[in-house]
Amino acid sequence: LRYDLTWNEMPHGTLSLSPEFQSFKSSLTRQRITVEDNAGEGVWTVYDTGPSSVRCPLIMIAPLSGSAQVYYKQVLALSSKGIRVMSVEGPVCWSEGRWCSSFRHLLYHFNLDKVHLFGAGLGGYLAQKFAEITFRNPMVVSLILCNSFSDTSEHSKGTMPSLFYMMPAFALKRQVLGTFPPVSNNRHVADSIDFMVEQVESMDRSSIASRLVIGSTRNYVEPQRLRHLNITLIEGFDNPGVSEKLQDDIQKCYPDARRAQIKCGGVFPYLAAAHEVNIYVLIHLQVFVKTRYTPYEKGSEPVVE
Repeated sequence: LRYDLTWNEMPHGTLSLSPEFQSFKSSLTRQRITVEDNAGEGVWTVYDTGPSSVRCPLIMIAPLSGSAQVYYKQVLALSSKGIRVMSVEGPVCWSEGRWCSSFRHLLYHFNLDKVHLFGAGLGGYLAQKFAEITFRNPMVVSLILCNSFSDTSEHSKGTMPSLFYMMPAFALKRQVLGTFPPVSNNRHVADSIDFMVEQVESMDRSSIASRLVIGSTRNYVEPQRLRHLNITLIEGFDNPGVSEKLQDDIQKCYPDARRAQIKCGGVFPYLAAAHEVNIYVLIHLQVFVKTRYTPYEKGSEPVVE
């Protein structure tokens, strides 16, 4: 059994109705930031929380199948510890180069010249490409890559990216939902899948199509330009969404990266195993405390529970 278009008839899942998610939506302002680069204007969705005085925040980049809301558990938990966390969702961009240019101008808008990046899936791939593109004038201090990849060749097999430009919304959503795993017996994993199904339902056609085009266009990260960075790879043992080959490839790209393995996080561990993911993020950021690259408010110390 896989998710199909029947999600239109599904009741909202437990995560979207949870007090935690309702608190996120009611307490945080969803900013719509228009930035302009050489290719034109783009509108970013941004949730910015934690101390605004921090000049090197943790920025979380939305995955293919969701909005900036998908990291609500990280935003709430990490900001409560004195970390400035920004969860962002990009505009419609049909190439990674265009996305990276727009993201650079988003950082200019917030007057940020150094950042830590967290990305899951396609969001992690784009984080790597941004670090690669800016390596001569580094803007990325560190990377946290969750169930991500460094090469799109496997996603491009048997796929013609040009078709996504023309497909209707329902077909694009079916394309994304077809990559979701079967219903899980693990309640936390099942809840995370339900939440992400709702996220896909809420996305517009252009957003889905543009992300599918980027993810299925043959390209790869040049890891030699990133190996100087502090990198953590968060991987799930039970993640059918990333093949063993993709996991091996990204590990070979960053042999010195810290590996954080989650036993029961599924495809979306930032939802299904949020507490574990948050601990690994805190451990990753700990090394930057009391440096110019700290994402913490001055005087704050990380507490790893």
